[in-house]
Amino acid sequence: MEPGPQPLILRQWKNHLPHDVVLNILATLPVKSLIRFKCVSKLWDSSITSPNFISTHLNIVNNNNDDNDHAYLIQTCIEYNSPKIPITYKVFCCDRTFDSLSEFSVPSDFDLNMSLLIGSCNGLVCLAQLRKLSATSDAIYLWNPSIRKFKRLPDSCSSSKAFWFSTGFSYQSKTNDYKVVKLWDTPVVAEVYTLSSDSWRKVEISLRSKVVVSRIVPYPFPLFFSGALHWFAYHSEGERKFLDSTMILSFDVNNEKFGEMALPDGDKLIVQYLFVFKGNLAFISCGYPENDDDLQSDSQCFIWIMRDYGVHESWDKIFSIRFENVDISFYGCTEHGELLLDKKVKKESKDGEIKIDESTILSDDTAIVLLDPETLHEKDLGILRYVTHIVTTFKESLELLDGATELSG
Repeated sequence: MEPGPQPLILRQWKNHLPHDVVLNILATLPVKSLIRFKCVSKLWDSSITSPNFISTHLNIVNNNNDDNDHAYLIQTCIEYNSPKIPITYKVFCCDRTFDSLSEFSVPSDFDLNMSLLIGSCNGLVCLAQLRKLSATSDAIYLWNPSIRKFKRLPDSCSSSKAFWFSTGFSYQSKTNDYKVVKLWDTPVVAEVYTLSSDSWRKVEISLRSKVVVSRIVPYPFPLFFSGALHWFAYHSEGERKFLDSTMILSFDVNNEKFGEMALPDGDKLIVQYLFVFKGNLAFISCGYPENDDDLQSDSQCFIWIMRDYGVHESWDKIFSIRFENVDISFYGCTEHGELLLDKKVKKESKDGEIKIDESTILSDDTAIVLLDPETLHEKDLGILRYVTHIVTTFKESLELLDGATELSG
C-alpha cells in the first residue's frame, strides 16, 4: 500500500519554503494550532516563542474584526465560602448568539483562597486574591488560560490593612507592555507594576492645586479605555465641600499621569458603573432612587455617553429604562450596544413588603439577559450559575509564551 499524502505544512517544509514566508502563514493561525506546531522542530519552537512573533500574532488578532474572535470572560461562582465549589471562568462568543467556546477553572497552582477577576487585555487575565485584613500581602497573577501559562507578581509595598483598595490592569500600546495599578489608603496612594521590569514603584497623584483624592471606590473594578484606567473616587479641595464629591479618576498608562473628570449632571441612582458603549466612555446608573430605602419603586437604568472623551459638556443621556417588578444588576455592553443584565424577580411577603433574598438569587426567578436598549427586546442567555463579574475584552493570544510558568497537570 502506498503511503498517503503528507500534510501540506510538511510538504512545504521539505520544499524549503522560505522561513519568513512560513512565519507569515503561522502568524495567522489560532493559538491552539501554534502550540501544537512548536513540536515540529526546534526552529519552529524558537520562532513561535520569540517576542517578535508573539507581537506580530497579537497585531493580526487585534486587527481582525471577525465577531468570532471576540469573547466575554465571565466569572461565576455559587458560594464564596465553600472550597468544594470552584470558581469557573467561562468564555462566551461576543456575537449575539453567545455560544460557549470554552471553560476555565482557577488553576490549583494559584495561591488564591478566593480570586477576583480584575481585568483582561490581549488574552492575559489579571487575578487578585480577595483581601483579608490579616493578610501580609496580596497575591496577584497574570494568567493566559489559552496557553496555560501564568506569572505571580512580586509583592507591592501597599499596606495589607488598607481598607479602601483597588487594582487595575492595563496595556501600554506604545511599548507593548502591561501595567497593574494599585490604589490604596486615605488619602489615596498609587503604585504601578510594569511587566517588562517585573517591579513596583510609587507614582504621584497630582491633580489641580489643593485637590486631594481622599478615597477610592473599590468596586466596580476600574475600566481600561482609551489608554487609561478609570475609577470612581471621592475628592476634596482644601476646606471646600463639594455638592457631589464623587468624580472619575483616570490614569494614562503611557505618560503615567492622573487626571479627573466630572460625572454627568442630573439625577443618579444608587449603583453606578463605567463601561464602553459603542466606542464611547459610558456612565451607567442602575437601581433605585437614593431615597428609596424599601425598594418599593421600579428599578431603573440611566445611560450617559461622553461623545468627546475628556470634555464634560459632551456627556449625553441617551437612555432611561424602567423595569417593573424586577431588581437588576448591570454587567456590561456588547460590541453591538446591547446591555448585559442580571434580572431578579421581586417577591412580595405576607406583610406586603418586597424582598430579594438569597433564595431568589439562586432560583429560576433570576436570569442573565441581553437587552437592546433601543427596542427593549431581551434574550435569556441561559447562564444559571451566579455571575460575579464579566470582562468584555478577551481574545486568545500567545502573551507570556516566551516566559512565565507552565501550569501543572
